[in-house]
Amino acid sequence: MDRLYKYLMNLKIVGLAIVILVVIGGIAVYEVMKKTTTANETYPTTSGTSSVKLRIVSLTPSDTQDLIALGLGKYIVGLDRYSYTILQLVNKTSCIPSNVTVFPQIYPVNISGLIELNPTVIVGEKDLLYECINSLQKAGLKTYLTNADYASNFYQIESCICSLGKYFNETNASKELVNWMNSKLQEFSSSGNKTVAYIDWICPNYYFWTAGGNVFINSLIQLGGGINAFGECVNYEELCPGKLIEANPDILVVNVVYNISYTKYLLSHIPGIQNVTAYKDGNIYFLCCYSSYLTNEPGPLAVYAVLLFHDIINGTAPHQITWSWIYNCIKPELPVF
Repeated sequence: MDRLYKYLMNLKIVGLAIVILVVIGGIAVYEVMKKTTTANETYPTTSGTSSVKLRIVSLTPSDTQDLIALGLGKYIVGLDRYSYTILQLVNKTSCIPSNVTVFPQIYPVNISGLIELNPTVIVGEKDLLYECINSLQKAGLKTYLTNADYASNFYQIESCICSLGKYFNETNASKELVNWMNSKLQEFSSSGNKTVAYIDWICPNYYFWTAGGNVFINSLIQLGGGINAFGECVNYEELCPGKLIEANPDILVVNVVYNISYTKYLLSHIPGIQNVTAYKDGNIYFLCCYSSYLTNEPGPLAVYAVLLFHDIINGTAPHQITWSWIYNCIKPELPVF
C-alpha cells in the first residue's frame, strides 16, 4: 500500500490519483471489515453451512474436551498428546480425523509445525500461549485463548464452554452441554464434613504441592462431600511437612510421582506423617495410571471427578485408583452434541 501510494504521488496526476485512492480506500475498508468479521459469520453453523473450511488446532486437554463435545472434532487437524490420550481413554478418537497431527508436547509451542497445518484458528489456554502469542501473530496464526485451567468452579468452566460455543456458532450445542453437566452434578453431588488433603506433588525434600480454596479441585472436593483441608491456601501452593501435620486431614488423595512405590516412599518419610489421622487410619488414595486426568482437567469429564471424590470420601474407591477402575466403575462418557 505504501509503495503504491508513493508511486501515485510521483505521477503528479492529481485527478487520476484521487480516483485510484478512492478505489484503494474502498478496498482497505473491505479488508478491515473482513478481518473484524466475527467467527459466527464465517464458521460452521449448527445447520452445517460454512463459508470457511475450519481447521482447528487444540493445545489444551480441557479445550479439546469442549471442542469434541460441541461436535467440532471433525475439524481438528492438530492437538497435543495429552488431549489425544484422554480421547483414547474415553474411546473418542473416532471423533477426530484419522490423520490428525499429534504434537508430543504442549510447551514450547511448535510454531513451524502449526504453520504447516495451515489452521484457521488455534485454541489454547491463555497462560500457555501468552509467552509465544507475538510469535504466533507474526507467523499469521489466529488464536482463540481460553482460561478454563484457572476456573475455580463449574460455573466458570461452563462460561468458557458458552464462549467457545458462541465463537464457533455452536450456541445450541454449548447450552446442551452445560445442561448435561448440571444434570450430572446434581446426580453426583453430596455433602459431608470429612477433611480431604489433595497432594498434587511430593518433592524430594518432602515439601508438597496442594490445591487451595480458589482452584478447581477445591470445588471437586466440596461437591464430592468433603472439606478441603487446605482451603485457606491460594492457588497451587508449596507447603512444608509441618503444614500437613497441622491440618491433620481425615483423607489423603495423592497424585503418583513417577511410580507408586516411590510415591509411597516419599509419603511415608514426610516428618510426622505417622501422627496424621488419614495415615493412621489408612485413608490414603493414590491417583495412578492416568486417573489424575479426571481430576486435573476442568472440562466436561470433570463432572465424573465429583463422583470419584464421593467414592473416595465414602471409602468405596480402591486405595490405588487406576483408569481401568474409573472406566469400569465411574464410567466416564464424553457426550457429543
